[in-house]
Amino acid sequence: MTEQGGPDPARAQDAADLVGLMRELRHRSGLTYRRLQQRAADHGRVLPRSTISDALTRSAVPRAEVLEAFVVACGDEPRLGAWLEARERIAGQERDVPDGDDPDAGTPVATAPAEERRRFGALAARARPRATWLPVAAAVLALGYGLFGVVLPRSGGDERPPARTPAAEKVRGSVGPFSLFEARSTKGATIASVGYRYWDTKDGWYGVEYVMPLSRDDREAYDDGWGGRLIMHYEDGRGSHAAVLVDNPDGEQDVGENGVRHGLKNVWFEVCDSHGGELRGCQRLRKARTHT
Repeated sequence: MTEQGGPDPARAQDAADLVGLMRELRHRSGLTYRRLQQRAADHGRVLPRSTISDALTRSAVPRAEVLEAFVVACGDEPRLGAWLEARERIAGQERDVPDGDDPDAGTPVATAPAEERRRFGALAARARPRATWLPVAAAVLALGYGLFGVVLPRSGGDERPPARTPAAEKVRGSVGPFSLFEARSTKGATIASVGYRYWDTKDGWYGVEYVMPLSRDDREAYDDGWGGRLIMHYEDGRGSHAAVLVDNPDGEQDVGENGVRHGLKNVWFEVCDSHGGELRGCQRLRKARTHT
């Protein structure tokens, strides 16, 4: 359940921040979407799993009733008022944007990383007709900071929060665009996608950034006893490694945390069906589209 010192909604500056904090709250709760739905119902609220997924994988401010049910289900009811105040503040800011103004237009990446991720969210949404099996999460912008849902031992690479790292900010103005990578496992039971870009740090290594990592079971594979994993493979000065970015249960989907790492090379992503420690049907993710 939620612990003291959890995500503070007062920190949220925009919709992306608020949704990121919601994701952090959910990860701290340790609850699946199905369990959150059940807990919300226990408190007399309606919170379908599809609504949870939609709220956590969109750039929009969630509806007040959705946020309320979500916070209560996560066990943070004592701070419900603070969550709703943050929502009203951000919603009011968005209403104050004059008609016809584009808040993203002409904004350099170096000073607005959240806006760059928002544009990538639009890219992912445009890619959906080419891969209709992608869930609503394909329209995500980068959401918040915090821990990976599941990560193998961190044996290398310098992992840092995306928008708060001086080293990342120094090079952000020269990084390339995000590309959407996606794939199914060999038998099609698990679906995964991730946004990714990299930059040359001129020392023989690369900085990398990945956003909205997602994996889920295909509906036809529900209740087969196998979940799925999205894995990032990479090399650093200590050798080759693999980190599990997302580990979704059978019949569920999950969204991992965004990340920035430095001192890496030969980065690639893989989706696998998983059951306990066993993996099968692994397939490398391929580039679907690039934001320009």
